[in-house]
Amino acid sequence: MKALVTGASGFVGRHLVRALTEEGWRVLTLDRTGPADIVGDLRTVSLRGRAADVVFHLAGFANPSASRAHAQDAYDANARGTARLVREVRADRFVVASSCQVYPCAERPHAESDPVCPGSPYSASKLCGEALALAAGREVVVLRPFNHTGPGQSDQYVCPSIARQIARAEAGRGPRLVRLGNVAPERDFFDVRDMTRAYLLAALKARSGEIYNVSTGRPIPIAAILGTLVSLSRVPLKVKAARGIRTVLTGDPAKFRARTGWRPLIPFARTLSDLLAHERERMT
Repeated sequence: MKALVTGASGFVGRHLVRALTEEGWRVLTLDRTGPADIVGDLRTVSLRGRAADVVFHLAGFANPSASRAHAQDAYDANARGTARLVREVRADRFVVASSCQVYPCAERPHAESDPVCPGSPYSASKLCGEALALAAGREVVVLRPFNHTGPGQSDQYVCPSIARQIARAEAGRGPRLVRLGNVAPERDFFDVRDMTRAYLLAALKARSGEIYNVSTGRPIPIAAILGTLVSLSRVPLKVKAARGIRTVLTGDPAKFRARTGWRPLIPFARTLSDLLAHERERMT
């Protein structure tokens, strides 16, 4: 089997390329900045003659906060770029990464049939990308991943931000202090390596034309993640965090589980431990 992975040099892309290679796939990589077999912006890079059994489309504008000031860039990357890819690349199947942020916060887990309510240009552009991909007349599967983390994620995200502050404090490169914003929200977290399994299973078992949540249905408070990571510290730490508004965003995994058998295999405590170990290695 031959795969084309877009966004291959990003956080999830690197894990996915590794998993595909270990499973014996031939992998062609595409990334805006590289390293990759094809380096260029998906909106303009030449796609002529490109073909694969499965395209895993992970590339796009990925920063929800920044999208408020760069709405056109978010739309161009996540909607126009997706439409162009699905239209121009020859493939038996496209697995398109959308986002859980198309849903509003709610106390109960969202099902795929729930109303969507994107709250930023980022999530709106992801929703447009879904629609354009599904309308292209190709074999398309859309995944809506909830929060996944692990070794190698940018510290713009909450789990690696905490882990990096701890690792810096342990190495004497920063204060023995962890600063964080609102720790009241609850989000549906799992391991990035479980997410890569979800992409593989979607390629092999999901039904074309369908949208699937990839989630656990069990939200975790940010405060609990903070507490777990701080408890793993090798030095005493002070914590300064805000107690803001509690919001919940979680997904019902039943549809994807019934179709593919997917469920998270890596305990989230191990995910956090592996993440902290990775950040410690970066300090050496």
